Amino acid sequence: MKLSYWYISLLPPGVFGLSGWPMGGTIVAGNAVQFDRETWEANLAHPNTTGYNSVVGFDVSKPWPSTQVDGWHLSINVTGDIPDSQAMNPSNATGKAFTGTSIFLQAPEYLRATFSDQDTIDETTWKICVIVIPNAPQENVTGAESSTCAILSSQCVSDLQQAYAERFPRNQDCYGTPPSTPSSCGDTINTGNFNVQQLPLDSISGKEVFVTASDPHDPNDERALSEAAQKTWPVLTIWGWNMRANASDDAAPTVQLSCISARDVEPGSESPPSASSRRCGSAAAAFIAACMAAYVFL
Repeated sequence: MKLSYWYISLLPPGVFGLSGWPMGGTIVAGNAVQFDRETWEANLAHPNTTGYNSVVGFDVSKPWPSTQVDGWHLSINVTGDIPDSQAMNPSNATGKAFTGTSIFLQAPEYLRATFSDQDTIDETTWKICVIVIPNAPQENVTGAESSTCAILSSQCVSDLQQAYAERFPRNQDCYGTPPSTPSSCGDTINTGNFNVQQLPLDSISGKEVFVTASDPHDPNDERALSEAAQKTWPVLTIWGWNMRANASDDAAPTVQLSCISARDVEPGSESPPSASSRRCGSAAAAFIAACMAAYVFL
């Protein structure tokens, strides 16, 4: 049975979760709903292709609004040929396979250690929202390497960032009806389909913010892996605050749009058809600092 995307943009944390996955913290979409977290992470820890982009970030260990710091990054893993026999209902297996994609937002090392402490999480003044855009145009494959996220017009990017800054201001959490699609974006995207998550700060150590899987396909289907590796994912990050920050009414969150794709082929994997010829020197998962020079967002 083919499963459609499952969106949690209207749900607060803990309202609903999949068997084997935590109650909040990860957007689970597409056929990824068929897998528990342990099985998923075991497969995605050995990706075929990866990507890595530096992003604007803040020192969230200090009270909001703090200062910008280097070391934050988006990363992506894509793994092909995940057998359907590993799904939560193996009795339904037909010998098909899935291609999986995981996206991460990860903090600098010193912040990851800071937010391993529950008291720090309970006392933080920060709110981080992550919005993954599933339906962006894919014509311009250079978009994932451009600080302007070139698959969308610069005006569309600016208007999206402004719309989300206005939609989730002050103490409001990240859930609820998304803003309307800016007219400058035309019909290239539809914000009603965006995946929105309020990121638990203990996730900045490397937990997935978004996972999805392809439709089932024959094992060794190179086309499925190629399509997943070439896909560009725009991601909006909102750096806001909660009620402990006592922010003024005219304060505004910082919103950044970045693009990420998994065009770096991991050692031991064959390049999928039409994939970039670049090869990544790291055998680690994509959320580790792999190919830092290949994708840099200032």
